[in-house]
Amino acid sequence: MILSFDTPSVEGGPPAERSAESSGRLFRLGESSEREGLWVRWGWALVAAAVVHVGGVAVGLALPARAQKAPVEEEPELVFLSFAPPPPAPGGPSRPASAERASRQARPRMSRPVMAPRALVPPAPKPEVVEPTPPEETPAAPEPTSEPEASAEAASTDTSAPSVPGGVAGGVAGGTQGGIVGAPGGMGEAVGLGQVLRPPSVLKQLTPEYPRRARVDGVQGLVLVRIIVGTDGEVETEHTRIIRSIPMLDAAAIAAVNRWRFSPAIGRHGKAVRVILELPVQFSLK
Repeated sequence: MILSFDTPSVEGGPPAERSAESSGRLFRLGESSEREGLWVRWGWALVAAAVVHVGGVAVGLALPARAQKAPVEEEPELVFLSFAPPPPAPGGPSRPASAERASRQARPRMSRPVMAPRALVPPAPKPEVVEPTPPEETPAAPEPTSEPEASAEAASTDTSAPSVPGGVAGGVAGGTQGGIVGAPGGMGEAVGLGQVLRPPSVLKQLTPEYPRRARVDGVQGLVLVRIIVGTDGEVETEHTRIIRSIPMLDAAAIAAVNRWRFSPAIGRHGKAVRVILELPVQFSLK
């Protein structure tokens, strides 16, 4: 920068001195102007720095304070204490108490066995003593009477007893119509199962035909039939009787039973005899 100032001339001096003096003043004026510009610049810089610092302090005060750190709890200090063992008892060395405690703890404890409660068992019942039943005494078979005695008894019976309508000569007094001559009830010399050595066995058995009317009406049940099996094993149809009756089923039961076949029964003397049987005949719609 070049500054030009008008300087007054010095009167009464030589021109060389005046020019030198004027140039010296010129340089001094330039130096003073540079100093003033430097102070101006530094002044503005200081002002700007002060403003920046003041603003930073204001911002720092305006911001919330940082959260205080949580206080750290101090851990308790562990102090280990060791106790001296007690002095040994007089009379010999003894084991320290700590060793005894350790040995006691090391010993396994024996657990007592727990007994399970016993179940109450009822006493066994005493066996009942069954007295053997004596064998039944079967009545002895009547001995056959001789023909003269039988004819005499028949004659006396005919003269003493009143006649029955439909009876026959030689019948028993009080007998029913249709019986066998010489036996009450039309059974003749037929015996029961208890009077034979071997009862008859069924060789042929026929199933009765269900009556149509009884099937439609839903009639069913048990019919009991009494028969006489002859010495040849066949049923004596003329002596077949109904013991338990179902009227709609009786005829079918009799027709079936009369066609059964048996093995002859053996009497006490080892011979075939006539035997009386009662046969149940079941009628069922199932």
